Amino acid sequence: MSALKQVKHLDYAVYGNLIVPMLMFGTDVWFRIDEDSDAGKCRIVCRPRRKR
Repeated sequence: MSALKQVKHLDYAVYGNLIVPMLMFGTDVWFRIDEDSDAGKCRIVCRPRRKR
């Protein structure tokens, strides 16, 4: 079974028209995205996956 099938939520950051999925980031990249979100440069979206 793929590890992605166990993911219950889709988390991504939106920079204008660029979508950055947050699947496997190191802590340094996560902190940078979190700082950008606090500064208003991007928004972080968390959506439940649709069941098929």
